[in-house]
Amino acid sequence: MQHVRTQPAGPKAFRLYSMVRDTYRQEIGERAFSVYEALTYYVHPKTLEGTIPLKLLAETVQSPLTTVSRCLHRLWQQGLITITPQWDTFECVPRANLYVLHALPRKPVSHQPVQLRSSTSLEYRQHTPGLLLVRRSVRSRPQGDRPA
Repeated sequence: MQHVRTQPAGPKAFRLYSMVRDTYRQEIGERAFSVYEALTYYVHPKTLEGTIPLKLLAETVQSPLTTVSRCLHRLWQQGLITITPQWDTFECVPRANLYVLHALPRKPVSHQPVQLRSSTSLEYRQHTPGLLLVRRSVRSRPQGDRPA
């Protein structure tokens, strides 16, 4: 088990922690901020990324796993972190997620449902019930963008 830290991992993590504290704390809420603070403890000091078990984050902030998971999702929606699921070598057992802190928050993720483009056509096969094929037309790149 990893040791529970109480300070950001390095100067870059501390600067991010300070910026989020001053700018986003009211917007994301106290619980989400405490989870962000805990993330700054466990990320790599230079790359600002780390594979951190959810249980360790929950122990650090002294909150239930479901609360920590919701807070991580809120941080992701605000563009403050990226969450990348990790799997074992056979890709059947989930492992601790990889979290990346962003120096400048990315554009917040919208809650609007994704709509299909007009260039998408749906085609049903008659001989296989329940099979749905989605075909998208491929656009060619303009001539000026091709490498020489």
